[in-house]
Amino acid sequence: MTAEPTPPASDDDLDDAAAATLDTLEDVLEDLGERHEFVPQWEFCEGVLTALLCTRRAVGEEEWLAALFGRDADELFASPNERTRFLMGWLERESQLRAALQAPVDSLDDERALSPAVIDWRGLLAALPEAERAEATRGQDGPPPALGQVWASGFLFAVDHWADDWAPPRDKEIAAAMADALDCIAALMDDDTAAPAMNLHEPDGPPSISEARFEAFGEALWAVYDLFDIARSLGPRTAPVRNEAKVGRNDPCPCGSGKKYKKCHGSAQGE
Repeated sequence: MTAEPTPPASDDDLDDAAAATLDTLEDVLEDLGERHEFVPQWEFCEGVLTALLCTRRAVGEEEWLAALFGRDADELFASPNERTRFLMGWLERESQLRAALQAPVDSLDDERALSPAVIDWRGLLAALPEAERAEATRGQDGPPPALGQVWASGFLFAVDHWADDWAPPRDKEIAAAMADALDCIAALMDDDTAAPAMNLHEPDGPPSISEARFEAFGEALWAVYDLFDIARSLGPRTAPVRNEAKVGRNDPCPCGSGKKYKKCHGSAQGE
C-alpha cells in the first residue's frame, strides 16, 4: 500500500448520500446540545464509530449511547422520532465506513478509501473574515485543534472505554501490529507545530496544515485498516472452553476449530 494521505472529506468531496447522512447527524447533535451539556461534535463521534468498527465484538446500541453521551437514551432524546433520526443516521454512516474498510484499496486516493468526516479547523477559521473569526474563537483557550485531533480523541476514547475488548492477544506479532497502529492514531493527539503548507478547507486560503501532519493523518488511516483486519481475523474474545473430560494438549480442541487444543483454547485462554 502507498502511504500518501488523502484530504479529509468536505461537503464537495462527499457523495450525496454521505453528505445527507452527516447533515442529519449534525442536526440532531445540535438539537441535543441545546438541551444537554457536553454533547460531542460529530468529528469526535465519528472517531468513536470508527473504533467500534475495529472492536472485536459488536457493542450494543444502549452501551455505546451511554458511553458517548453519559446518559441513557431515554434521558438523551426528546422524542422517539429524534432517537430514530440519529440512530438511522448512525447506522448509515457505519455502513459507509465499513464499506470503505472492506474495499480492496491500494491508495488513499481511491474514491472507495476511508475518508473520515474531519475538519481543518485552523483552515476554516483562517478563511473567515476577521470579525467572524474573533466571534468564533471568543472564549477559546489555545489554538483550534489540529487536523484529525478531535477524530483521534474519539477513536482513543473508545479504545480506552472498551479496554477489555482491545486487550492485545497473546500472539506477539499481532499484538505488536496493534500497538503500532494505535501509536499512529495517537500521534494525531499531538499538536501540529511544523510550518503550515496547505489549507484543506480553502485551497487558496492561508496555509493551516503542515506536510508532516498531512502525512501523519494518512498513516493513521492505514492504521485503521490494520486494526479492522486484525479484529476480523481474531474475532470476539471468548471464554476458555471447559470440558468435563481431560483434553490432551495434542487432542482436537473441543470448540470444533479443527486445531490442536494447545494451539487453540489450550493456549489462547480467551484471547
